Amino acid sequence: MNLIKAVHLTLVFAFAFQADAATIAGPLPLAKPEAAGMSPERLDRISHWLTGVVERKEAAGFVTLVARHGKIVQHQAYGRMGLDVAARMPTDAVFDLASMTKPIVVTAALAQLEEGHFTLNDPISMYLPEFKQARVEALPGSMVAARNPIRVLNLFTHTSGVHIPWPRPEYLSFGTLAAHMHKLAALPLYFEPGSTWHYGSSHEVLGYLVQQIAGAPLERHIQEKILTPLGMSDTHYWPPAEKDKRRAMLVVNGKNDPTSSSRVSPAAAKAKTYAGGQSGLYSTAADYWRFSQMLLNGGTFNGHRILGPKTIAWMAQNHIGELKSFKTPGTRFGLGMAVVTDTAASGLPYSPGTYYWGGSQGTVFWIDPAEDLIGILMVQLTPSRLSLREKFSALVYSSIIER
Repeated sequence: MNLIKAVHLTLVFAFAFQADAATIAGPLPLAKPEAAGMSPERLDRISHWLTGVVERKEAAGFVTLVARHGKIVQHQAYGRMGLDVAARMPTDAVFDLASMTKPIVVTAALAQLEEGHFTLNDPISMYLPEFKQARVEALPGSMVAARNPIRVLNLFTHTSGVHIPWPRPEYLSFGTLAAHMHKLAALPLYFEPGSTWHYGSSHEVLGYLVQQIAGAPLERHIQEKILTPLGMSDTHYWPPAEKDKRRAMLVVNGKNDPTSSSRVSPAAAKAKTYAGGQSGLYSTAADYWRFSQMLLNGGTFNGHRILGPKTIAWMAQNHIGELKSFKTPGTRFGLGMAVVTDTAASGLPYSPGTYYWGGSQGTVFWIDPAEDLIGILMVQLTPSRLSLREKFSALVYSSIIER
């Protein structure tokens, strides 16, 4: 190893240690890997891997977190806040979660289901009358009434037929989720509800359902019911200005996008009024661990119960049957997240029953109940061709040396 590379590695490891040391004073339950049946030497492979990615400028920086048996055994930062940016990535960096917003919104919806506000079989028009006259475009320009109503289950499982045709910066400029939904409800469905799995837009409508049933803005309801009880103080739809210095910069096609213009229109960024169900939250690795640990604990964290354990087990089951439109090998789809059913076919080392999701900006997390394990990787990179989920999971699972 040449001297420059050795010095760089030393600085990276020193910075990660200093950042982690800063969190020891906080509420995070840090532990040595050996205490959770994991090898520290093998976990260090994560550092070598991601340091190399940063050195090659394939990404600006990362934060990773691994927890087992309720203890955080790895929590490190690598690289910098943006390409050719001086500021180093801290462990409390704030990331655009993109579609990792969805599991939080799904949790809010499941909590409402537990309270008896709706059932999975209810037509959504019972609560969202805008969608009562759903039509399907049978042929180009030819509309027919949908044979089946859109049901709440279809929103959870991306089988509603709803599809947002506008790019994200454009629909954020509608100003509010309600304004967007009024426009969306007037459009034809892509397919008959329940017949096809089509990713994305259904959870925006699910967020609207949560908002309408709550009788309060979605962001306020999520804050009161999930973020505050779990102590997720760094999770926001629109992070306050004082946290701007901790915002990791998005890298798009190898170039910094310091204002996230590819994701947010200037008008929406100024107004800060839009909060949706399919994306929009920003968070840290530590905050997302709190949320994940709640799910792994069976719905409770730090004395606050968000969901019941049977609801979480129900969520992590196959709810789409054998719909061929969902094509991820070895995996089916539950109530809002992918669920591993065949580990050999999946190409991932997850245990059967592991559930996970990721975001378009490179973030990914998984929860493995069989191993009592959580993995979280945060980055701001699109498109990503680095096989981050596959490599990160291989390095984490290879570090388990005791059950």
